[in-house]
Amino acid sequence: MDSTHARLLEAVKHYRMPQAAVDLLTTNPPMVLAGITGVGKDTIEDYIEKTSGWQHIVTHTTRQLRPGDTNGKDYWFVSEEEMLNLVAVQAFIEVDFVHEIQVSGTSLEAYNSVLRAGRKPIVDITLKGVQDLYIHIPGIRSFFILPPSFEVWMERLEKRGHMSHVERAKRIDSAKKELEAAIQNEHFILVINDELPRVTKEILNNITDIPSQQRNRELAQRLIDHINAY
Repeated sequence: MDSTHARLLEAVKHYRMPQAAVDLLTTNPPMVLAGITGVGKDTIEDYIEKTSGWQHIVTHTTRQLRPGDTNGKDYWFVSEEEMLNLVAVQAFIEVDFVHEIQVSGTSLEAYNSVLRAGRKPIVDITLKGVQDLYIHIPGIRSFFILPPSFEVWMERLEKRGHMSHVERAKRIDSAKKELEAAIQNEHFILVINDELPRVTKEILNNITDIPSQQRNRELAQRLIDHINAY
């Protein structure tokens, strides 16, 4: 294993939210969005930005740029060495490995830039990141987004462009783990990304009820079953 990658892995594993981040998020709480790969979080975030006062945080990532990506808009693309330096100075609210492939993190500076623009921040993070937030800041609004069916999810995943067999397998395995964790997490409001105006209205208005949450958790379990049989 490359020495920089190994050091980054170790640093991310032991990263803890700094007090400056706790203070920032306590004073200016975000909307938290999570969900499995290919579920359409970016599309939902874009729609919310256009129809409300919320704005997504541009996260840092060690992933390589893909055709159509714009640095500073889609992500802040950095090398593993740069990411390691940012972790060392506690520049992140949260940072984690994504699909066991790359590192992604939400920086305090990116969060503050949204606040300076007079907008309310949307944080798109991993399940581990959500759990870390709840340790320090209970009560944050958090939503876990589901596809309407396994078949629709597969179609959306295909539209993300070519990926190697290894990357695809890791993404599907990550999705299974995230779904299993989500249905056990009482803090999450589970929403289905079927019709964009409907799901964004549900998120913005914090619409939820026990019967719909039960149905959504049953859908999540069916998705897990499909992955197991895939």
